[in-house]
Amino acid sequence: MADKKKGGVGMEPLCCCEYENENGERSHILACCCDCQALDEACDRCVTCQGVPVSTMDRLLNTLADRCRLPSITGRGAVKVRLDVVTPVIVVPCSLLFASLGPLATVIAFLFMPIFVLVFYQVWRRQGNRRTSFFFAWGLTVCHHVLHGFPGASGRLSRSSSGNPGILRSGEGSHGNTPGKRMSSAAEPSLPNDARLYDQASGRPLDDGRQLFDKNSVETAVQIDHSDMDASAVKWVDSRPIRGGKLVTWCNSCSFKRPPRAGHCNICNACISVRDHHCVWIDHCVGANNHRAFLAAMVLFVWCGLYGSHLTLTSVCTPIMLYDWFLFPNDCRFLYQNFFTSMSFVAAAYTLMATAVMIVALLYQLILISQNLTSQELHTSMSRGLVRCGFFATSNVNNQGFVRNWLEFLLLPSRSASTKIPS
Repeated sequence: MADKKKGGVGMEPLCCCEYENENGERSHILACCCDCQALDEACDRCVTCQGVPVSTMDRLLNTLADRCRLPSITGRGAVKVRLDVVTPVIVVPCSLLFASLGPLATVIAFLFMPIFVLVFYQVWRRQGNRRTSFFFAWGLTVCHHVLHGFPGASGRLSRSSSGNPGILRSGEGSHGNTPGKRMSSAAEPSLPNDARLYDQASGRPLDDGRQLFDKNSVETAVQIDHSDMDASAVKWVDSRPIRGGKLVTWCNSCSFKRPPRAGHCNICNACISVRDHHCVWIDHCVGANNHRAFLAAMVLFVWCGLYGSHLTLTSVCTPIMLYDWFLFPNDCRFLYQNFFTSMSFVAAAYTLMATAVMIVALLYQLILISQNLTSQELHTSMSRGLVRCGFFATSNVNNQGFVRNWLEFLLLPSRSASTKIPS
């Protein structure tokens, strides 16, 4: 089925069911299960009750992602289908439909969905944390099916929280430009206008940021002093890691000296100002510029989840009045009598599960913001033994008190880096 002669794609147009695979060869969508060495190896090991190596599974998944295509009439061949987007769109509604069949089916479906997400998460981590829209698509699909009216607000807030988190320097294109080595002639021109190199001792930029490399003194410009501070002198909470007894301030991926409270994200491949964490559910980092929108999205999700599930449960179950103002679902004997009632109950139950998880995450964020602390700072503080009760950091020079921390978080345009921490 597959044409092994490279270069044929460029000479003849592709039909609606043909495409150019990852090896640059002409192939056909009907050959999706043909000539797959990874699939043969995995099947042979499963038949002989042997474990499948991680490398084989990775090759099988990559081949599956490359061969999953749909016919197209655009003249450019079959269109590649993004499995990380299509999978949640299929799995979530099918699971909810299965859950509406009865109580046992509901339990099975509610156990299957989180296990499925965890398995995908482990596979994703094993493949190097490459960018994926699986979790974002899963969240939007869940919101569409169980929180009617929320997807619009969720989408707007998600786009807002997915904006620029405060990127200081991107690592794209900087790999291989190791500090201390002379750059090639192709890399000698100046970096982007907003890029800077900093002096370790003074913390000042080496120049005005417009021309970092001079052709006559490239090696001098690149070999800057980025020696790190001794860990014994670091008595404060810092987001930057400590390795080999040193506070690591230089980012090799971005060729950039990270200021206080900044952190490098391996998924975004960039250094983020006041980085909190990389949220897979919005497929973006949470940092100085979008942390407030991220918190607002969490609050809205919790409110809509609790309110919507309460309305649904008091409609499908005969409610009783508590304290003359609060309706509480009481008689739920007829939940699976018809399809609409069972689907409403399943959606409300799944909403409560998702909302309970979101409440835990929201409380975690509230505790951190009350201390003017980030998740990355808490993580590094735990490794250094500067945390009490698991959530409260000691020696936090950024903590200005509960009220002022919240006023700055809510009123300032973005979270500011610390001026009390040496650069």
